[in-house]
Amino acid sequence: MSQNPAARTLAQSAEKAFREGRYTEAVDGFKAAAMAYQEQGDVILAAEMWNNCGVAWVQLGRGEEALGVVQPTLSILEEQGDVERLGIAYGNLASALEACSRYDEAQEAYLRSAELLEKCGKAELRLHALKALSQLQLKQGKQFQALATFQSALEDAPKLSLKHKALKKLIEIPWKLLPK
Repeated sequence: MSQNPAARTLAQSAEKAFREGRYTEAVDGFKAAAMAYQEQGDVILAAEMWNNCGVAWVQLGRGEEALGVVQPTLSILEEQGDVERLGIAYGNLASALEACSRYDEAQEAYLRSAELLEKCGKAELRLHALKALSQLQLKQGKQFQALATFQSALEDAPKLSLKHKALKKLIEIPWKLLPK
């Protein structure tokens, strides 16, 4: 399938606007790119653009709008068998649910994201999903659950930065203090 240069240009402009913190402009750009990809029949890239649009909506604090554009992409990506993008989409869904204070559903979506990203070998992306889940658990007052989630994320990470290595050592301390 040949790529539509206009769709690609719209996507690049939207990505630039997002990186620069111009989220409203990013939303408009991602919507336009999604529609352009849909018109050429590229459902996977259209779904990716809708997901990016959802991320920009979350940055604007508009979780309901994010849910509206992310949720429909899940079935499309599942039908297409794109496990990596599906895992990312579940992470985007989770952040939108979290923005809507739907924490239990967000937790399930983060777990699904991590599961899918592990399945396709994307350890770094899985680490991000589990870190977000851990932060949500902290927000909910579930400190030990958050600690266990973050420890799991660090255990499975292929490469750790110095900061993450230090955190991993610190996280091991409370577990060693628990009675056996």
